[in-house]
Amino acid sequence: MKWLKDSGREFSFFKGKLRLIQPEKHKLSVDLVLFLSLLKGIKRNSMVADLGAGFGFLSIAVAKKFGCKVWAIERNEEFLELLKKNVELNALEELITPVKGDIREIRELFRRGEFSCVITNPPFYPKEYGIEDKGVHFETDTTLRDFVKASSYLLRDGGYLNILIPSFRLYESFTYMREFNLPPRFMSVIYPTVEKGGKLCAVTSIRNVSGPLKIEKPVLINSKEGGYTQEVESLLEGYL
Repeated sequence: MKWLKDSGREFSFFKGKLRLIQPEKHKLSVDLVLFLSLLKGIKRNSMVADLGAGFGFLSIAVAKKFGCKVWAIERNEEFLELLKKNVELNALEELITPVKGDIREIRELFRRGEFSCVITNPPFYPKEYGIEDKGVHFETDTTLRDFVKASSYLLRDGGYLNILIPSFRLYESFTYMREFNLPPRFMSVIYPTVEKGGKLCAVTSIRNVSGPLKIEKPVLINSKEGGYTQEVESLLEGYL
């Protein structure tokens, strides 16, 4: 199944309904596509903030799916330029607003409680990890706590935070969520295969709305026979 069509640096997704120019060293992963299917709280009239928007995949997919307005916040100049090009490529200038900014200075960009939903895919690995070639999946001077703190500031009470995190940072994430009045309410665990442990967690918190945490059904990427599961195949073909 060819869910991603390569034509140089430009790619098409979902049977050509979404087009992207991607940086050479940072290609889209199936994990991020799966994250789309697990988002909660987004409607047509939602005001959505995408923190660390990168080259715009989540912002563009959400705007196309729901027809809502999205503010795509990114500080990296290269990603920001690609984000703007991708918004134009998909003719979404009326729905998506690219914003250059550092989430640690979010108060200078927006008013408190301005959004009904935040989506974010923060860097997976803490900056203290001893790896020389630290790419976009590693924290620099902005931490997971910064992402959660900024999300809490942006969201009105009852607003939704959707965040994709590696399973080994789950406890840490819950600590920050409770610190900033974002109790976790839903969680889906993404497994590479049925034999392996959970790799990623898609967590939804609702600002200042407490309640039990609901664990959703597991998401399996690969089948025992090899290749994607039917659930993943269906999503990759038919999300939009």
